[in-house]
Amino acid sequence: RQHTREAMASLRRVERQGAAAAAATKHWVCLGDTFVRRPHGKTRTMVEKDQERLEGEIAALHRSVQQKTSELCEIDPSISGGSDVHRSFSSLHGLSLDQVAEVLPETTR
Repeated sequence: RQHTREAMASLRRVERQGAAAAAATKHWVCLGDTFVRRPHGKTRTMVEKDQERLEGEIAALHRSVQQKTSELCEIDPSISGGSDVHRSFSSLHGLSLDQVAEVLPETTR
């Protein structure tokens, strides 16, 4: 996933040089154990699709781990110490800046 992010950043740097520069550029791409040169547009499309596929796989794995952890805690409550700690953590969400300011003591702001 990190490699595809780095590749997208590199492609965006080329695009900032202008559309003509991007269209004229060919990139070396590793396909299995072979390196090939591909036009910028095709390379970008390929990397975007790969990134979408990776994000989907990661999301599916995350959901699977959450589900299996919940099932495990239901089967053996001693794992969570009798509390519903897993469900508590799986429903967490971020705090706004105002909420963080309310929680922090005055000296750390």
